[in-house]
Amino acid sequence: MINFIERIKDYLTRKDCADMTIRAWKSANEELYANFCKRMDDVGKGNLSVLIDMYQMMRDCTPPEALMLYNWLSDFMNGQDVQNMTNQQWAGKYTDIVAQCITNKRLWIGINIKTGAVDLLASAKSDLLMVRSETPIEIWNHLPQETRVYLTGQLDALMKNSKGCYLLSKLERKMMYQFLTYISQIIFLSHTVFVGEFMANLYDYVIEKKETLAYCMYYFVIFDHGLSRMAKLLDRLLNSEEVDHGDMVLIKSCVAALVTQSIEIGTESKTGWEDTAEGCNSEIWKEVMFALRKVKGKRGNRKVIQSLDDILVGDKERIKQGIRLFLEENKEDISLAYLLKALVKAGRIKASIRYMTFHRTIEQFSQRHYGHDIPQKRYGEIKELTLNSPQRGSSYTKAKRIIDRWTDYFINNG
Repeated sequence: MINFIERIKDYLTRKDCADMTIRAWKSANEELYANFCKRMDDVGKGNLSVLIDMYQMMRDCTPPEALMLYNWLSDFMNGQDVQNMTNQQWAGKYTDIVAQCITNKRLWIGINIKTGAVDLLASAKSDLLMVRSETPIEIWNHLPQETRVYLTGQLDALMKNSKGCYLLSKLERKMMYQFLTYISQIIFLSHTVFVGEFMANLYDYVIEKKETLAYCMYYFVIFDHGLSRMAKLLDRLLNSEEVDHGDMVLIKSCVAALVTQSIEIGTESKTGWEDTAEGCNSEIWKEVMFALRKVKGKRGNRKVIQSLDDILVGDKERIKQGIRLFLEENKEDISLAYLLKALVKAGRIKASIRYMTFHRTIEQFSQRHYGHDIPQKRYGEIKELTLNSPQRGSSYTKAKRIIDRWTDYFINNG
């Protein structure tokens, strides 16, 4: 955990670095990623091997104390002996925090995803993952109507004898519903407090162990519209399999979560989801549209992080070597405007590239921070200029000299 904390102090910077690392990895491992995508598509044909591999990796990242809880629950659900858990703390070292949160409805549990710290707080804080206890009735009322109907039907079936008569009174059945929601809350809170440790372990899988599956999953979700593609997979399963009411509730819940989370992290847009839903089963379409009504779209320009391999054209290794030479010779921030102009003139970079996308790419490539205001403005000034007019200002002359020299270089070395 300490290693994780030290490495992720500047969260946004680390995220940008992670984005760049994953993009660079994908460029160098196209075949591996293509195989991952094929395995994802095969899920719709009934091959669940990639999901099993994902599950195993997630299990490996789960803290031992959390696994103890999940194993106990599994044994309990399967009717096995669960006596060994009676004298143990169900949430490990966080059991007291969870218990206090449940007994005092005014308290919040705050989880710092960056450091893994878990604390009891009197009020919510925006920079933490916040959860709190609710009454069983509140939990029940927050469930979607269809989910409540399904759960009630399943529980009622368990509480009837072979002749279809209830074994419990109406009041006793109501108490049973509330008891189960209360237990689900304990499980939820106990699960949440382990999120920080889980993320630390997952970080090690990606950065330290360089796990191929983790890299593929990251790129798939963040850059390759993975969540909407998963919704299409669920749609194919819905159309090709015998689906009962329970399966339908689960699929629709998954779709709603995919819509909400993808927009929250900025990997999908409302328009994109509307287009996806148009080709789906009517039940999926309704769930997507309902979810879109409840979420707020991300406004403003999306911050784009790309690697040089994504935007260069030609012999990328030789071009990158030239960029290194350029940056060694030209230390001023404004020189990035001249570098981009030279690359565009030489045809070694996509002409449609936005300056700030290029700027962030160079920062990640060089591992150096550059001010962006001056070079961005300068590039806007010279973008459409031919730089062959008779002007002789010192700034103009310097810009023309640098651009002409490096344009020739990249033409001959790319």
